[in-house]
Amino acid sequence: MPRRPTLALGLLLAVLAAGCGSEEPELITETRASQLTTAVDAITEACDAEQPDRARAAVAAASELVTELPRRVDPALRNNLREWLSHIEGRLDRDCKAAEESPTPTATPSATEAPTETPTPEPTETPAPEPTETPPPEPTPDVTVEPPGNGGVPAPEDPEG
Repeated sequence: MPRRPTLALGLLLAVLAAGCGSEEPELITETRASQLTTAVDAITEACDAEQPDRARAAVAAASELVTELPRRVDPALRNNLREWLSHIEGRLDRDCKAAEESPTPTATPSATEAPTETPTPEPTETPAPEPTETPPPEPTPDVTVEPPGNGGVPAPEDPEG
């Protein structure tokens, strides 16, 4: 299931992002971070094995590790780890069970009727349409139309000459 690694990975990233092994006194030491990582791995393995009770025990062990963190560890970091563990625990029943498979439908045999032969219809001949004659076009008379009067417009006069 894709959700299982996501939940455990989220807690692991929270631990690693805390700056494990750092010289900062408010952060988690490398040893404690390694213990928390091992606890997260146990949660993931239990979910992958579809054993929610075992995963719940691993969450309880991880919660105990968070409770045992020194007082100097940043309270916001400690609270963040507790919230992640609470979130994971709330999803265990849903995420640590096998994916429900829907039953595969079984084909029900049914009586098959014997095919009946359908005769292929014989093609019928369609008579070709008779061509119709088109009469030749009649010639049109040549008519020339002349404008009335002398026609045209006089040319403009040349001012120079």
